[in-house]
This record gives sequence, C-alpha cells and structure tokens, in this order.
Amino acid sequence: EHPEWWDLLCNINTGKITVSPALLMPTAGGGSGGGHAKSQTESLRRSLDSVSLSRNRSFSSREGKPDKWNNLDTDFIQDLMLAIERHYGEVAIRAKVENYVRHFMSLVPLYEYERDGMTRLGDSAHIAAAEKTGVDGYSISPGDKESREREIGFYQNRIEGFIGTQAYDNAVADYQSMHASSFIRGIDIAHMVYCLRNSTNLDVNEVEAIYKHLDEQVVTDEQVTELLASLPQSQGGLQPLAYGFYHPSLAIRLYTVRLFEKIEGNQAGARYVRSTNFFHQCAFSNLRHAFAC
Repeated sequence: EHPEWWDLLCNINTGKITVSPALLMPTAGGGSGGGHAKSQTESLRRSLDSVSLSRNRSFSSREGKPDKWNNLDTDFIQDLMLAIERHYGEVAIRAKVENYVRHFMSLVPLYEYERDGMTRLGDSAHIAAAEKTGVDGYSISPGDKESREREIGFYQNRIEGFIGTQAYDNAVADYQSMHASSFIRGIDIAHMVYCLRNSTNLDVNEVEAIYKHLDEQVVTDEQVTELLASLPQSQGGLQPLAYGFYHPSLAIRLYTVRLFEKIEGNQAGARYVRSTNFFHQCAFSNLRHAFAC
C-alpha cells in the first residue's frame, strides 16, 4: 500500500525486499538523464529480486544442504531473524544492520576503482598501494581478496544502481568532509578493525603489520578518539584489539600493550579499557608490568 511513501519495503516476516514501482517514473528532466535514472532503478530491482525470500525456502534452510537461495543476503536476514528470535536488544539489532550497510559501502569504492581506475568514495592511491603491499589497506590477504571479489560480483547490479543516486552523492560529500577532518592518515582504520574482528586467514606477518601501523599512527588524543569511533561498545568495544594480548608473537603483544596504554590515557578510552573483559584487563596489567621490567 502507498508505494509512493517508500523506496524499499523490507518484510521482516517473509524476508522479502520490494522496490517501489514509483521509482520507475522518469525524472522531470526527461531525456538521457531520465533514461539513466530508469536504468539504475531497473539494475537495483534486478539485484533485489534475488533477495525475495520465502519462509520455507530461506528460514527453514538453516539446517541441511545449502541451496541457491543461500547467498549473502539470506545470511544477513537469517542472522537478523535469529537475533530477533533470541530477543537481542535494539542496539544489537541496529548494529547488525549498520554493519551490513557499512560493508556494502566499503565495496563501492573497490568496484569503482576496478572498473574506472579511480573512485570518489575512497583514496585511489591508497587502494593501489594496498593492492601491492597487501598490509595497510583494503586487501589484507589473498583470502580476503577472493572473498572481496565474490562479494563485488554478487552486489554488482546493486552497486551500479547505487552509483549516481542522491544517496551516492551524499556519501561522497560525507567522505570528503570526513577525509578532510581526519586525524589518522595513510591507513584504513575501519578496515583494519574489520580484519581483526572477522578475518581467520591472516598470517603472523599480516597481524603484526596491522598492530604496528595502529601503534605508529594512533598517537595523539584526537587519533585515539578516532580509533574508538571504529570500536563501538555495541560491537564489543576493544575486543578485536585485545586478542593481541594472547598472540604468540612477542612483537604483537608489545604493540597491543602500547596501544592500550595510549587508549587508557584518553578520557573516553579509559572507560573502554575498564569495560573490557576481566581477563583482558589482567592480561594488560601483567604484560605491561612484564615489559616495564
């Protein structure tokens, strides 16, 4: 009902995502601009058509062999439904949706760079350097690169439908504003935190490179605050960084202690440290004492 009130309609009960037919209307300017807008909408519709899930095909397939409906979107919907069934709080549900959108947005500049050799939603030179070094940017390891290519292929129609829209222009403006006011330059903090939180195929050298970059780049109080922005309490706070306390590598443990000392010196960071798991606090205290000796 009233499709003119919405652009996308998400039915939590069935998992179906519907594109408003009102989006098919050409823009007032007509001509090539209207045709471009229509092609973008049709591209978006084709992409979202694959998300139209029925309860018996999607939610009942949590067990047994995966079928063609088990894709990146169904994984997200199933995770969301499971969280709702387990009575997760609103903050946790919002965090899952936010992560899904943020991950999609991280793929847009990569797709633009691979297609056009440049992007308005990221640093093209940074992406190019990351492709070569493999330690400080968008592609940490070969496994992540393979996963990235699979995800870009899955979201390609949706990304093409997104590029050129008003939402895309707003995202570009936000990125440029954020980049101009950023205190941490030369590394992708959000991506490094994502890798520490989710990646399972990083070798010792890659993990050490991440902690080394964080230790070198996060120095001032403003930089610590910017780092904390990528570590919200609703997603575990300092948990991804705290894993470094238990790493077999002495260098990684040292980088982790030095990083936590800087965070503890920040007013907001001190509360983050106090809110970590008791065992993390004990590990931090013991290692700091050991390195001081």
